[in-house]
Amino acid sequence: MSDIRSVQMTTRLEYRLLFATVYPIFLVAVLISRLMPSHSRWVVTENDSTRSIFSVARVATQNAIPFVFM
Repeated sequence: MSDIRSVQMTTRLEYRLLFATVYPIFLVAVLISRLMPSHSRWVVTENDSTRSIFSVARVATQNAIPFVFM
C-alpha cells in the first residue's frame, strides 16, 4: 500500500514542478497576446477577454501539462 502512496506523491510532485515551470511561460505568452490587436490574439477559451491573464495562463498550463506525460 505504501508503494502506491509513494508513487502518487511522486506523480503529484512532478505535476506541481511542471506546473511551476510552465506557468510563467504561458503567463508571458498571454500577456503579450493581450497587447496585440484583438483579431490576432491567442485564444485559449472562448471568454478570454473577460478573464484575468492569470486565469487564462492557468487554463493554458492545465491544458498543456497532460501532453508532457504522454
